[in-house]
Amino acid sequence: MSPQLRSVFLSLVCSSVAFAQGGAPAPSTGSASVTVTARQGEAIVAAVSTRERRGGPSPDCSHLVHEIYTIAGLGYPYTDSFDLYTGISNFVRVTRPQPGDLVVWRGHVGIVINPTEHSFYSSLNSGLGVDFYDAPYWRARGPARFYRYVRAASTRIILAQQRVAQAPTEPVKVSEGSLETASTFAESTEPKSDGATAAVGGYDSSAIDGSVEIPSSILVATARHFPTNGDVAEAVSELNNAAGSILREHDLAHFTRRVVIYDRLAVQRVDVKGEQGSAKIRIDSRVILTGQRIERDLRHEDVRWRFLRTAQGWEVLAQPDSIYVPRDVAVHELATRLALLTQEAGQTSANLSEQAQIVRVLSTLMEGM
Repeated sequence: MSPQLRSVFLSLVCSSVAFAQGGAPAPSTGSASVTVTARQGEAIVAAVSTRERRGGPSPDCSHLVHEIYTIAGLGYPYTDSFDLYTGISNFVRVTRPQPGDLVVWRGHVGIVINPTEHSFYSSLNSGLGVDFYDAPYWRARGPARFYRYVRAASTRIILAQQRVAQAPTEPVKVSEGSLETASTFAESTEPKSDGATAAVGGYDSSAIDGSVEIPSSILVATARHFPTNGDVAEAVSELNNAAGSILREHDLAHFTRRVVIYDRLAVQRVDVKGEQGSAKIRIDSRVILTGQRIERDLRHEDVRWRFLRTAQGWEVLAQPDSIYVPRDVAVHELATRLALLTQEAGQTSANLSEQAQIVRVLSTLMEGM
C-alpha cells in the first residue's frame, strides 16, 4: 500500500471510530485502572437527568446507555446488550451494584439508579423511564448481570458534574443509604457466575461461518398482553445492533445473505393472531451489500417481521434471508475491521481489495454525518 493511500485509510478509520465511540477511549490494559467509585457513580446517574433535559428521539436501550456514559465523560466503543451481557474490557462484572452500574440481560440493558430499591433507567415499552429489575417481568428474563465501568486511575469525571451544575432542574435522587451497598474494588473485580440462562434471545451459531454468533431472536419487553409498535421497534433495533458484529468479523465479499445498512426503522403496524404475530416495518436503507456488489442508492423497504409467544413471553425472530444493521453500528464495526486490516503484516491483493471495498462503503455511510 502506498503511503498516500495508507494515510487516507487511517484518516477515515480515525474519524469513523471517533464518531462511533462518541467519547474518550477506555484505559489501555497497560495503564493503572480502577473501577468508578460510588460518588462517581452518582455522576453517571446525574447524566441521566442531563439526557432527560435534552429530549429528542428515544433510542434503543444500548444506544441510550452509551449516550449517557458519553455525557458523563466515560467513553467506550458502542456495544449492543448481547455483547455487554457477555462482558467487554471497559466494564468489570460486580455482584453488588451501585448507582451508575449497568444492569444487563441478553437483549436489554439499563443503568442502576438505586440498588436498595432495585431501580434502573432504560428505554422501556412506555418510553424512557425507571423500572425495577426485581419485578416479575424482568426476573422472567433470567438473572441480570451487573457491570461497573473501569477507568484510568488518573481520569476524573468532570463533564457530567459540570453540566449538572449548570442545569436548573434537580437530578434523579439517589439515597445515601444506597451508597452503602457498593462493593469494594476487590469484590467488584472478582467475576462470579450467576447461573444466567440463555433463554432470552436465541443464537444462530452457524450464522456465517460458525465463528460469529448472531442472535436469532429476542424477547419483547412489554407489560401488555400483546406487544405494541414501540415494543417491537425496541426489540428489533437491539436485535439488529447485535447483528452488526458480522461486519467486523468477515470479508464483505463472502456474505451469503444480503446485508442492509439503514438510517431509519419504523414499525407501522402490529398484527397478532393467536400465538403468532407480525409487524409491518418501514426501513430506509443507505447501503445494501450482496457478495461483491455494493448498492448505494437510498431506498424504502417494507418488511414483515415475525414474532411468536413462547414460555418466556413474546419473541421477535431475525429475518431468515437478510441481515439488517443500523448505520452508526455499521460505521463502528467496519472502521474497526479496516483498522485491523491495515495493521496486518504482508499486505496481500485480497487484503488490499477488501480495504478498498470497506472504504467505499464507509465513505457512503459517512455522507451527511
